[in-house]
Amino acid sequence: MNRRKRILALILASLMLLSAAACSDSGANEETTAAAAGENAEVAVEETVPEETGPVAELPDKTYNGEEVMFLTSHNSGYDWYSSYEIYAAEMNGELINDAVFQRNNTIEELLDIKIAETKLENCHTTASSSIVAGDKQFDVVMPYMNSTITLAVQGSLLDLKQIPYLDLEKPWWDGRANKDLLINDRLFITTGDIAILDNECTMVMFFNKDMIGQYGLESPYDLVREHEWTIDKVGEMSYSITQDKNGDGQMTTEDDQWGISIASNAPISFYFGAGERVVQADADGVLQIMMGNPRAYDVYDKIANLCFSNEVLSMHTSNKTNFDDVCASFNAGNIMFVTFALVDINGLRDAEFEFGILPYPLYDENQPEYNNLISTGLVSSTSIPNTCDNTELVGVTLEAMAYYSTTTLTPAYYDNALKTRYVRDEESGEMLDIIFATRVYDLGFIFNWGNAGSMVSTMFSSKQTEYASSWQKIEKAAKKSMEKAMEQFAQIP
Repeated sequence: MNRRKRILALILASLMLLSAAACSDSGANEETTAAAAGENAEVAVEETVPEETGPVAELPDKTYNGEEVMFLTSHNSGYDWYSSYEIYAAEMNGELINDAVFQRNNTIEELLDIKIAETKLENCHTTASSSIVAGDKQFDVVMPYMNSTITLAVQGSLLDLKQIPYLDLEKPWWDGRANKDLLINDRLFITTGDIAILDNECTMVMFFNKDMIGQYGLESPYDLVREHEWTIDKVGEMSYSITQDKNGDGQMTTEDDQWGISIASNAPISFYFGAGERVVQADADGVLQIMMGNPRAYDVYDKIANLCFSNEVLSMHTSNKTNFDDVCASFNAGNIMFVTFALVDINGLRDAEFEFGILPYPLYDENQPEYNNLISTGLVSSTSIPNTCDNTELVGVTLEAMAYYSTTTLTPAYYDNALKTRYVRDEESGEMLDIIFATRVYDLGFIFNWGNAGSMVSTMFSSKQTEYASSWQKIEKAAKKSMEKAMEQFAQIP
């Protein structure tokens, strides 16, 4: 059997075991078991076998004598949703993500004769930093959250992923947008792709109540997205039209009245990026340029402020103060039409007894080329290799294999089964997810927050500031100076 056919056979065998284990586990909840054992699971198994004509990971035809590859990953005790579950699983337990990870790793370990191991810590970033400084070579891959990992890159503690043997970042199992947008001096220190799921979870999206759309005879948001007419103005128009003092007491409250839209604290910056604006962007020569002072940015923020500061929207930072749990409860009760959350927040909407859907953030106007969806990188794990790594071939082969095999295990388990068949209640939301994931935005200025440029829009929202130009002028000098200093530090890295 040639290598290609052997790989395909291993994938298919692994997936068949995964499906069987999920069906037989008596401890699995009924909903999860149904998703794994039913018709959709059969479709997922068929789709996970790569096409013969599709891209293939170019792995060496050799084994590594049982060598261990140790990953350092993040645990978040405050919000377990943001802990890493995509790298290691000790055993099969009937849960979709866990079992997909276990089977992926088992396949790779047998194929390459390696051992995938994990150290999961609350203080992942500080542990990575101290370990690298000490030169103890304890970790082969470090995966703190992106905003923390980038400080390791500034310190010169990370290797350029473009130089790692067998790591083919041009392949589709690596996020091409991340590889492009996170380049610094033509070096790539952090990235993500199918090997991870927190980049999906932390993508900013909108959810909507389909019943309310029908009740008030409003245009289908899905059709508006398809027709490139889903704009900030359209969101406002639809939202204002159904906001009302439901109990007639003259006061608008979260729990007792009806709202067209709720505005979370991170919604304004999500609207800003969704409208096509950036904090920084590389020019034709690959040099980062700060973009926040361009005239279009002023117009974009004006439009966002008009929506977010309206008395007809439910906002976390206006007179109608509220919190995440309040918004979820009100949405689940059928009192809010649109909510602005991260995709992971779908967990708070499971109690809704009506049909709801997922949408990308809107365009600035119909002339904007494509939808853009911000990733909240503060809670997204990155894939990075410390400069203490002394076997880059082994690590490169392992990462490439994990990302490649994730396309047929982890990604289907998360995307197709967990999202499209368990939580999302219509096929059209699956179509929207395809659009959202294909148009995600990474921005080094947002991640670094040079001179508070990355947080400026959110700060303006929290303090109800509407003068974008004057806000930018106050921090422009510091932002540019801070970015220049960082670029000088990167230039000194060997």
